Amino acid sequence: MTGPKQDGWPVGIHTYSYIWKLSARDTLAHLADRGYRLVELLVNRPHLWPEELDAGERRAVAKLLSDRDLRVEVLNPPSLDLNLVSPSPEMRAMTRAHYRRVVELAADWGVPWVLVVPGKTHPLLPAPSDLVWGWFEEALAELDRLAEDNGLGIVLENIPMAFIPTADGLMKAIDRLGNDRLGICYDAANATFIGEAPGEGLKRVASRAKVVHLSDTRLDKWDHSTIGTGVVRFDEVAAAMRETGLQVPTMLEIISAHGDEDIAKSHRAIAGLGWEAVPR
Repeated sequence: MTGPKQDGWPVGIHTYSYIWKLSARDTLAHLADRGYRLVELLVNRPHLWPEELDAGERRAVAKLLSDRDLRVEVLNPPSLDLNLVSPSPEMRAMTRAHYRRVVELAADWGVPWVLVVPGKTHPLLPAPSDLVWGWFEEALAELDRLAEDNGLGIVLENIPMAFIPTADGLMKAIDRLGNDRLGICYDAANATFIGEAPGEGLKRVASRAKVVHLSDTRLDKWDHSTIGTGVVRFDEVAAAMRETGLQVPTMLEIISAHGDEDIAKSHRAIAGLGWEAVPR
């Protein structure tokens, strides 16, 4: 494969902009009304919280997905309150327990991927590397076993504040873990913010990439803003996708108080580079 399909690379919507406005079920219906069929759900209370979803609500979402021909590609627990490599065993246990519930929810809804942030270390005096890696390997082994048992997979994301923030670091981590099932969600804004050229980073992870996140950012402030308002080189991302033949879902991860408008602006901007057109 040498490039996108005739109608362009697939575009989905990350629900970040809606987490304080709509429930996950209402967001799915709203995006379907706007013509989208591919979604990444942020697991954030009150938008979506597995611990609070009863069986009836789970069935209602599953029915909505079927009735509206929607596909949730990723469940994404944000990393603000979670940490798989915390020195605190209680925090590590809580994080793993939450991820287990996310994996189980993904299985209920037929979601193929759960996103895992590798975890954060202390910025001034991090724990010794052997401890951090031990905690990380133990957690990933448990979560991947559960994911495999439930017919889905784990993707790791390049996050600036995580202890593995780069494309090369993620690839080396997967090699170190020796797990061929693990994939990567590559975020172009995150890469740009830490000084990594996103086109080069994407080429580095292409053999493991399962999802791509697109949004814009400046270099002086980490952001996930409307495409065209920052410095991310989306042309280089498109070139990397063509060169590698990568054909995976692209999620517009726009964080905005005006989500509908700024998502539409962002989608129009990338449609001219090879992604599929904005739904009518």
